[in-house]
Amino acid sequence: MKRVLKTLNGVQSSLLLWGDPFNNDVDECIICVTGNPGLVDFYSEFGQELHKNLAMPVCVIGQAGHEEISVETSETLTSDGNSFNLNGQIAHKHELISNYISKKSKLHLIGHSIGCWQIIELLDRNPELVSRVSSINLLFPTIQKMAESPNGRFLNLFIRRIYCLLLIFLKLLGILPHWINRYLIYLYLSWHSLPSHYSERIAKVIEPNVMEKVLILAFDEMDTVTNLNKDAINNIKHLTNVIYSKTDNWVPLAYIEDLKMYEPEICLIEMKVSHAFILKSSELVAEKAATFIKDKRKSNLI
Repeated sequence: MKRVLKTLNGVQSSLLLWGDPFNNDVDECIICVTGNPGLVDFYSEFGQELHKNLAMPVCVIGQAGHEEISVETSETLTSDGNSFNLNGQIAHKHELISNYISKKSKLHLIGHSIGCWQIIELLDRNPELVSRVSSINLLFPTIQKMAESPNGRFLNLFIRRIYCLLLIFLKLLGILPHWINRYLIYLYLSWHSLPSHYSERIAKVIEPNVMEKVLILAFDEMDTVTNLNKDAINNIKHLTNVIYSKTDNWVPLAYIEDLKMYEPEICLIEMKVSHAFILKSSELVAEKAATFIKDKRKSNLI
């Protein structure tokens, strides 16, 4: 795995790479768009498993602004607030594909959560890209009525109201001695039975400047992701696999029922894992996504 920095839509961004997806001689590559929070570090096990299963270049791209890049390794950010909302995030991904991926390379797109919506909208707004796409995996897709989901209602009715207090709390937390912060993170990881090496990842996400961008995006999701973009999905249904869970509080089962109108062209697979699969089930979900990619590659050869 290699971490590289690219300026995308005015934002210095970390990308995780396996192989070299930017090589002009690459025939095909995988681009994975994270959910929110969009810290690429959480997807390292997922990307590794994809690369191991498929032996093709993989690029994981996060959400713009969801990682603080150190002064030593970064240019000064030239972006404004619009770089961090949904439209800015789509432009962020479009610049990666347009400016860094060879036009000859076939794309296998993978989105998680709001990353699925961004992929659907990206292809809908830039239809010339569809001919380059060989497969699309939508993992636990938040692509409609987000504010009406159980987690969406909680975010709107509670988190949105204490937004300023939450940021103040995180800033005060940052004043505390380093060991206290790390101990609190340790308690959180222990409570949720998560591995200790997640400590650095959690610390990055709760940086006040990062959490502000996370919440800016989350609130925009609540306001923007409403009706299912049926026309856009209809255009890509033959390329698409959806992985979902019956117990997903971001994607109620009724939302998955709405996608069944696109069967049998669209593939729907249920898995008994959580929406935030990257915390405990990266390898399992990567294996399912890789299987779909393999099947699409075979069908394209027939």
